[in-house]
Amino acid sequence: MFGNAIIKAVFVICLGSALCAVASAGYQYQNPCPWVLAQDLSQNDQPLKDYYKKLGTTTNSKLVGEFRKQLRARVAEDEKIVAAGSSHEKYEQAKEEIDRYEGFLGWLGQRLWFIFHGTVDLKKNNVTFDYALLSIPRSNVRVMSTDGKNVYFFRNGDRVFLEGEDLKEVQQQFRQLYYSLFFFQGLDKPEYKKSRAVADTCLRYISMAMKNNKPENVDYHPMPKPGKLNSFASKALALAKKSDSYKDAIDVVIDGDDWTVERNSAGIIQRRKVGAWVIKQMPRCKRAFRCQFAQPYTGNGYGELVLYGVGGGQFNIK
Repeated sequence: MFGNAIIKAVFVICLGSALCAVASAGYQYQNPCPWVLAQDLSQNDQPLKDYYKKLGTTTNSKLVGEFRKQLRARVAEDEKIVAAGSSHEKYEQAKEEIDRYEGFLGWLGQRLWFIFHGTVDLKKNNVTFDYALLSIPRSNVRVMSTDGKNVYFFRNGDRVFLEGEDLKEVQQQFRQLYYSLFFFQGLDKPEYKKSRAVADTCLRYISMAMKNNKPENVDYHPMPKPGKLNSFASKALALAKKSDSYKDAIDVVIDGDDWTVERNSAGIIQRRKVGAWVIKQMPRCKRAFRCQFAQPYTGNGYGELVLYGVGGGQFNIK
């Protein structure tokens, strides 16, 4: 046992001497510096946003795998340099590159936590999933279950069938999640383990929602009931058709019974407005989109009807 202790001590001394020798003799990196480590992205993360967007359209996992390999190989060299101590000529550069690598992973982790809503308990090895929030251009979509078994896509509380550009967007975000998981695999820090659990959980639930993404699983509502101001509906429809948002409208239902008067901070009347539903014919059903119409105040009364606001909810009509 005493002999082993001497051998270990000699080994430690030799190792320290070797590291000092490397520091004094100079050092040439064996691996190139990937762009993530070559520039300070903490003040301007647009390159990261562009890369993340590109991940959504990448179908060749080998390209992402090679980039991850380059990153880890370079950082592994940086860690050896830092371990040699501050006397190493590349010490500050190595530290900076490690910080940028961790910043890159942290940036990816933030994207995951924006999508994932729930809790992660590493000690209990437990993940509680409430829902995943996917950003779709027209309105956000939630991935969730209401019965604890089946998972669907939801919009404004209703199960929906995604197709066309909406489905394409979901597929791109699925790839972004997958490649984010790719970057966190094999890393042992608690925050990275959490990010890995979040990405893996979201991918599983989105996959289940994709399997249930069928027209027969859609929630429908009756046609909105017209209110007392629905006499303006024909004029409202003409205005809707002139807009980019509702140029394919087939009907407008104004469900308000009275106007809402809007004033500025000084109490001066600006306009009066009313809520309405614009009806569109979709491939498999009709769909109602929430909007507002208004009449500007002229000082002596109210002017012509205008389309005042778009967005605010939608649902399918049976």
